[in-house]
Amino acid sequence: MNQRFTPVSTVEPELRKYQDEPAEPDDDTRCGIGPCKPSWLQRFADPKVYLIIYCIVGVIEGAHFTYFVGVLTTLEKRFAFESKISGIILIADNISGACLSLIIGYFGGKWHKPRLIAFGMVMVAVSSFLCTIPYFMYGPALHLLTRETFELGNNNKKEYCDGIVPEENCERPGSSATLNNMSDLKYSLLDYGSDVEPSHARMRHSGSEVRTPYLDDNVEKKDAPMYFGAMAALRIFGPTLGFLLSSFCLKYYEDPFYDPGIDPHNPRWVGAWWMGFFILGVAILFFTVLLALFPRELPARFRSEQNKSKEEEEREAMPKLKDFPQAIKRLLKNPILVCHVISVTFQINGFVGYFVFMPKFMEAQYQQSASDASLFSGATGIVSMLVGILLGGFLIKKYKPRPRFLTGYMVFVEIFSVLGLFLSIFLGCDSIQMPGTTVTPQETLNLYNECNADCGCTARVFEPVCGPDGVSTFFSPCFAGCPNMTGLTSPMVTTTATAMTMTNATVFESCKCVSSMNSTAYATSSVISGFCDSGCKMFLIYIIMLCVSKFISSTARVGNTLITFRYVRATIL
Repeated sequence: MNQRFTPVSTVEPELRKYQDEPAEPDDDTRCGIGPCKPSWLQRFADPKVYLIIYCIVGVIEGAHFTYFVGVLTTLEKRFAFESKISGIILIADNISGACLSLIIGYFGGKWHKPRLIAFGMVMVAVSSFLCTIPYFMYGPALHLLTRETFELGNNNKKEYCDGIVPEENCERPGSSATLNNMSDLKYSLLDYGSDVEPSHARMRHSGSEVRTPYLDDNVEKKDAPMYFGAMAALRIFGPTLGFLLSSFCLKYYEDPFYDPGIDPHNPRWVGAWWMGFFILGVAILFFTVLLALFPRELPARFRSEQNKSKEEEEREAMPKLKDFPQAIKRLLKNPILVCHVISVTFQINGFVGYFVFMPKFMEAQYQQSASDASLFSGATGIVSMLVGILLGGFLIKKYKPRPRFLTGYMVFVEIFSVLGLFLSIFLGCDSIQMPGTTVTPQETLNLYNECNADCGCTARVFEPVCGPDGVSTFFSPCFAGCPNMTGLTSPMVTTTATAMTMTNATVFESCKCVSSMNSTAYATSSVISGFCDSGCKMFLIYIIMLCVSKFISSTARVGNTLITFRYVRATIL
């Protein structure tokens, strides 16, 4: 039986033809979701496009956290809880992330990274909407106001030294926001702390460990420093955006459609803290959809690695849970990585508390309003940090320094940052002087003294007034011993050189506690509404020091990222 054979010389060109043709991309390299993967969408499967979308999502995510920081003092005032409760909420945030970081970092490398990131960001959006629930449950903080045009009962009128203790009317309309018992406070904290921040952290960390590796896997190693530098520089706008957004929202009253009769600099002002959470939630949902359209791996990476050896494919197989302890053990045996993790841990522990409470520090130490404190916290150093990050990435790409040099420079940067914070201790303004007050053994402030003991004052509403010396501040007109109000007046005239000049201020006359101040003889016993102006000029110096410190520290950001990825990958693989 005769059989015909094709000559070898004819087969070889055909084989070379098929070998030279690029392989057809599979579903893992095509943009889209499910069966919806149109050809026009594939042009966006590019590392640069991913970088843009990733940075936008990162900016919004960073804004979510710093927005919470920016409105923290307003929340403390609104729901009457202390800073230690705020600290507990933020600790829960970090603990939740720490519990999942190792697991997600170990298994997430073989999952669909963009969709894993998208899932986490959807949960962040849900947490943003949950943050608005306390406002819709309790309403605006009308109980903090004393505007006499309120027709909600005598409980809302100003307190004067008339010996009549105002009755507490808990059933007045429009006062559902009053947190007069621990039950309301508990539910508010549960809404805000237990439901929101930890869930935000858990889902946020579900994608944070795979975002940057996805980009690192799809670009040339020589280009990675510039990508990381651009990524860090663009993402730095996130915290800034959060502070700026909180500053904008806090300029509006908690109920934006209501005129409280006071301005944002009044200590009784409660800004629209909930508004920014809603805005951020909508923005996160929109850009998360775009992020979820990216493929499991970009086509450029697919074409460059389609001829992997069998050993490489086995090495990159889906990790198993039983191998997880061994992976941790290998990491712990890497001295450079362990020292780096310890240094970052101390860095975070040293700086995060200061960063979180920086707006509150500006309010208390430099007498800034909540809106202005958020503005300065966000705007401080944004240009210097942006330039520092880009400069650091450019220098690493150009000179390619060795890891020893990078780690040494990181040590120098941390020492400089600590020195800057240490020097800022010696700055600041004089604290508020409240004459006649004492501290009880329970570490609470006792506002009562001989001049106001029989006035019937309560600490229900904080309405500070400034004495004629321009320094002494009283908790309210009642605690200053003032029996009445005379209305608006021109500048006050006193006999002291430190007297404060104010116009359009509410004046309270015949105040007994002012008359009893025997340190200086005053020509008047009147006080005016608001805090005393200390005239402190140290705030500008403080801002300049922060800008310089942030510029120096930001130049090491790219090197820090590179060392982390390179040593972790070398250890695991």
